[in-house]
Amino acid sequence: TMKKCNIDGYEIPDKTLVFVNAWAIHRDPETWKNPEEFYPERFLDSHIDFKGQDFELIPFGSGRRICPGLNMAVATVELVLANLLYLFDWEMPEGVKSEDIDIDGLPGLIKHKKHPLYLVAKKRIACV
Repeated sequence: TMKKCNIDGYEIPDKTLVFVNAWAIHRDPETWKNPEEFYPERFLDSHIDFKGQDFELIPFGSGRRICPGLNMAVATVELVLANLLYLFDWEMPEGVKSEDIDIDGLPGLIKHKKHPLYLVAKKRIACV
């Protein structure tokens, strides 16, 4: 902080480093219905901006410390994902059902999968 302030009833002295817990913000049940469930469709018709303007979702940070690679990251992920979906059909390994997949993660600064996810990619279109 640059000067002494009060946040939600807590006195914060000047020159205090304040850590924003993005993990907790992204899993707030007051903002997200069933926040622990993997449900990407929740973002299809969402008004929430992931580029740091809405504090319900701040995967790249916000303000002066926003990730400088945000635009490149978004474009790269979109391009790679579009190509993977276009070129391959995806299925689970023989004998594995979708309900068998464990989506638990490990705690940390970023969330890593506790158990790896295995998928089988079958070439659908001849690569150019």
